Amino acid sequence: MYPDGKPYYSLNYYLKQKFGTKVAKLPIDAGFSCPNRDGTISTGGCTFCSPRGSGDFTQGSNYSISEQLEYGKDLIFKKWPQASFMPYFQAYTNTYAPVALLQQHYEEALSFPHVVGLSIATRPDCLGEDIIVLLAQLQQKTTLWVELGLQTSNEETAKKINRGYPTSVFEQGVFALHNKGIEVIAHVILG
Repeated sequence: MYPDGKPYYSLNYYLKQKFGTKVAKLPIDAGFSCPNRDGTISTGGCTFCSPRGSGDFTQGSNYSISEQLEYGKDLIFKKWPQASFMPYFQAYTNTYAPVALLQQHYEEALSFPHVVGLSIATRPDCLGEDIIVLLAQLQQKTTLWVELGLQTSNEETAKKINRGYPTSVFEQGVFALHNKGIEVIAHVILG
């Protein structure tokens, strides 16, 4: 049992230990798309992804990054007035845009008060060298982790859920990020 009463090492406990306070992830929809929806790979998307690109808890891309963070902050401060924040680029594929636009959005999020780092969800097949360089630069300035969709390591299941890339691409993405010292969280579907 861990000191927070859980039988596992929770992200909440890790963040409290690292930053000395409650850290809340604030979900963001930056208005990006996905190659598994726009026809580059497929048009149907992954079967597990909602119509909003799994960004159902965001305000939506009609609001700026700062507006979305302000809204999230107001909600969090009602429960945890001393909390810090980690903007979570959640909806769709958050490295699937020109590098200059990505940098602009990431920097806007980092400039928001009480932010201690960034979490960026993406597909491992959307990690070109220019993206890795940008992420490595961010990692030098702040706590950063990249959340990659694995979902399953079973290739047959991956095809059934229309993931759109083999497990080897996930492995390559993890290695490329780790080679730059960037932490990775794997999204896995259990069951």
